[in-house]
Amino acid sequence: MKLLSKKSVVSMFLFSALTLATAIPALAADQNYQLWNPATSAVSHASSSIEGPAVVTGSAGNYTVTIKLKNSGTYMGITLPASYSFLNADLDSAPTGDGTYEVTATKTVSGGYTYFAFSGLSDNTFNVPIELQTSVLGIHNSTSELIIDWN
Repeated sequence: MKLLSKKSVVSMFLFSALTLATAIPALAADQNYQLWNPATSAVSHASSSIEGPAVVTGSAGNYTVTIKLKNSGTYMGITLPASYSFLNADLDSAPTGDGTYEVTATKTVSGGYTYFAFSGLSDNTFNVPIELQTSVLGIHNSTSELIIDWN
């Protein structure tokens, strides 16, 4: 009888652990996105710089988003070096934005890519208005108001 009781306790423990593990949402998830240009109502050519999906971590009320951009781009068939000085995000008014970019993303450059990470997104389904500064060849510099559009 004691053996049956031990088996029951072990079975109950495993069942509880499995139930809990499936109830907890994943801590990190990849989300596909594009960079939308609201000024032209079209996908921005900056989307060609995206390397893979965004990594979204955290939980409701405080998600962290990390995006990876290529440090080069093809323009009229020619591959040119590109760099990004900053990315600012308008999180308190996401998904529509109010034009105030209150969060500056942390920037890391490594292995031919620039990574930007920012925290504080309240809902990981909200599109995120951003300001992205881009330089091509060091001679063409622009700051674009774009939207991280989850797709």
